[in-house]
This record gives sequence, C-alpha cells and structure tokens, in this order.
Amino acid sequence: MKKKTLKIEIKIMILVIIILVLSALIMGIQASSWIEKNLEKKVEDNIYNIASFIARDDDINFALSTEDKDDVIQSIVQNYLDAVDDITFIVVADMKGVRYSHPVEERIGKKFVGGDEKRVIETGESYISESIGTLGRSLRAFVPIIYDGNQVGFVSVGTLTSSIDATRSRTFDSLMMWILFTLGIGMLGSFLISESIKKSLLGLEPEEIVKSFTEKASMLDAIHEGIVSVNELGEITLVNNSAFKILNISDIDKEHAIGSVVNEIFPTSRLLNIIETGQSEYDKEQIINGRVILTTRVPIISKGKILGAIATFRDKTEIMTLAEELTGVNQLVEALRANSHEFLNKIHVILGLLQIKEYSEVERYLKGVAMRQNSITASVVKMIKDPTIAGLLFGKISRASELGVTIVIDKRSNLLKEHNNIDSSTLIKIIGNLIENAFYALRNNEVEKNIIFFIFEDEKEIFIEVEDRGTGIEESNINKIFNKGYTTKEGSNGVGLNLVKNIVDNHNGKIEVDSEIGVGTIFRVTLPKGEKI
Repeated sequence: MKKKTLKIEIKIMILVIIILVLSALIMGIQASSWIEKNLEKKVEDNIYNIASFIARDDDINFALSTEDKDDVIQSIVQNYLDAVDDITFIVVADMKGVRYSHPVEERIGKKFVGGDEKRVIETGESYISESIGTLGRSLRAFVPIIYDGNQVGFVSVGTLTSSIDATRSRTFDSLMMWILFTLGIGMLGSFLISESIKKSLLGLEPEEIVKSFTEKASMLDAIHEGIVSVNELGEITLVNNSAFKILNISDIDKEHAIGSVVNEIFPTSRLLNIIETGQSEYDKEQIINGRVILTTRVPIISKGKILGAIATFRDKTEIMTLAEELTGVNQLVEALRANSHEFLNKIHVILGLLQIKEYSEVERYLKGVAMRQNSITASVVKMIKDPTIAGLLFGKISRASELGVTIVIDKRSNLLKEHNNIDSSTLIKIIGNLIENAFYALRNNEVEKNIIFFIFEDEKEIFIEVEDRGTGIEESNINKIFNKGYTTKEGSNGVGLNLVKNIVDNHNGKIEVDSEIGVGTIFRVTLPKGEKI
C-alpha cells in the first residue's frame, strides 16, 4: 500500500501555524509579565502621587490642625475623588488615626482600619502597603501631613485589589484577542501563501514534479531528433543525447552542457538570433562536422515575453537514405515528411508547454493527440489491410492537417493485403497523386475543406474514388488534365495526372472525372486485378 504524504500546501500551513503559535506563546508570556509588573507599578505611582499632592493641600493641612471645626476636609477630598480615575478611597486622618474623610460618610470620626497606618503615625514615613480595610483588601499609599513643621496627621489613597484584578483581566483579555487575531491573520496568510506556491507549481506536489522531470528527460533521450533549449540569456537548459550524437560531439557530456552558453557548446547555433528577433526558422540546412543538418528553431514565448528558444534538428543524409530505402516512391517520401513535420510540431508544443511549466496543458494535449491518433489508426487499419497504403494514408492525413483539410475515408472501404498483379507502388502513385490534386483544388476554400476517399477491392478489381468540394474543372479542360506538362499549379511540372492515366492504361483500367465549377471534382479509377501470380 502506497504511503500517503501530506500535500505541500498542508505542510506549509502546518509549519507556519507552529511558528505562529510558538511566537504567540512567547509573546503572550513576555507581555503578561510586562503587564503584571507595569500595571502594579502604574497603580502604585498613581496612588502615591495623588496622596503626596493632597498632603500638600494648605486647606486640608490647616483644617486638620484645628480638628476640622468647619467640616471642610470631607468636601475637599470628595472633589479630589471625583476628579481622579482608578481611585477607590481618599482618607485623611489625624495622629490618633481618627478619620476626617471617607467615601462612606458614616465612617468619618471613626478609627482608621487596617493596622498598616502605625508606620506613618510613628515615623512620619511615606510608603505603600496592602491591607484589609472597611471596603475590603486594597493597595494604599500613606503620606504624612505636615503643618508648621509638625505632623498633624496623614492621608491614605487607595484602590481595591479587586479593581486592579479587574483591570488586569481586561488587559489580558485584550491581549488574548490581539494574539488570536494575529494567529487568524497568520493562518489566513499561510493559506494564501501555500495556495500561491501550489499555483506556481501548477498544482503539482514535489514528488510529482520529480517524476515529471524524470519522465521528460527519458522522453527527450528516446527522441531521435536532436533537441536543444536555452533560456533568455542563451544558457542551455535542456539538451538530449541525440543532439550530441547527430552533431558528433563526444568530448562534452550533457551535465557539463547544462548552464553553458549555447555557442560555447554548439558554435554554429543560431538560437541567440532567435531570442533577439523572435522569428521562427523551419527546416534550415547547415553543415556541421561534415553532416548536412536540417534545423527548426522557434522562440519560447509566454504572455508576449520571449523566455528562450528551442531547436530541433536531424541529419538530412539519414532522411534521404531512408527515403531511398522506400523504393524511391515520392508519395511515401512526402507522407514521411508530413508525418515527421506533424510529429515535430507536436514535440514543439509539448516542449514549449513543459518549458513554461504548463503541465496540465501537456496532459490535456497528449490525451487529445492520443485519442485522435488512435481513432484514425483503428479506422484505417481495419479497412486497409495493405500496410504500405495504410502508411501512405496516414501521411496524407498528416499533410491534410497541415493544410487545414480533412480526409474522410468512406466506411465501406476495404483493401486486401495482396492484389494479384497490382503491386502497392502502383496504388501509391495513383492514390497519392489524386489526393494531392484534391489538396490543390481546396486551396481557396474557406469551408467544406473535405476530401472523401473510397477504395474497394473484390476478387476481380480495385475501385478508387477521390472526391473534393474544391474549385472544379472547366468542362473544356477535362480532356487536357491528363496531358503531360498540362498544369494550373505554380511550380508544377504537370506529370501527376499524366502518370496516373498511364498507369491505369497499362493495367487496362479505366479513369473517369466528374467536375463542376464551384461544386467540386470526383476521380474514379477501376483497375482489373488479373490472375494471381
């Protein structure tokens, strides 16, 4: 059973959340300690400063020295109490500890409660103490009251410890809210960052990227064409083994080539020119190390920006040798060229998408190509048993794709593998020329660029029909089209249909043409098979 691994975005989120939680804990502990110390210090400073200020009030000092005969101390102290914040009580007492002010007026004239007032009475010292009074446990400051150089009493300013605890709790609650808010923002940020990273990786996990890279490298090395890709600086980012083999370079390995400037490894390369101009070059010949090489170079463009360039090349001599091995039949050579060109176009698309890391598009493109190719292959092979003719049709289908034309093979078609005295090369010449003629007839069509092909073989004869919806042939020219040298194609030598007519005549066959201007043309060929040799 395959071990499941966490997705990269989950890993990133977990890591960021752990860091945030640890940071929040450390910050919370330090902040709590700071708040604890500073809150108590702030309260102590506040009550002490207020007590010191009241102790210097001349009216209170004078009133206390006369035992407050006019009862002014309570009203003065009450004004102070109303004017300050976070103070629970202000008590003024004489040297006997008798109160002259108190938040609860009924307790005025009674003894100060708590026991911690003795120090200020006996020594005249200013200090802060915590004790239990009539209002509850409180933190209070004591300051002596001096009048005419003599201590006449003291003032005590305090706040209940329950009030301090409530303030502390509110402060901690605020701190926790900010910590939780920060954690929430951090988690959201980690999610967005992880999603951004995943998006930049096209939704792929690291192990999937490694697998894709390995597959790409294997695929490139399996391709017979040489491939070289460079970035915008002209540095080689990709090269396959076939490139070194075709160019006969053996003193440099692939690992050394990666990252090198392309002209250092391949001096005659024009990839730097492609990057500079942005113009593609197709099937350009050049001689490298005594070999004639056909090279296609295209820029890699994403969002209007040139990211690099890619070159694919192959040995022309090798291609020519292969063509000669195919009995010199031009139609098969053309079919091979079309297939090769279509293959290279697909490779260009795949490599370009891989270069810009559009892996999902590569997958969709390959599935589409495979589906179309499998459909074409299955239908052709089922109807056409002769592999040479099947190969020709595959080539013509590729050629049609280049021209924006569709070849429709009639489902009633049937061709055997052996044809008595009619060899495959004969059929190649007939079918190839008729389809090429149909291509030309459709050159100006904007719609209905279809060629309908039908071939049927029985025991006595082979019947071939090629139909197009092209420009048509004028009636006065129908008898001329089979004449040697007659052509309407620019650059043509006019031998194609003449060759077809000669082959049909040599086999005692028959060729018919039905054509109408603006409607299209149908060629019908009937070839007697003769006796089996």
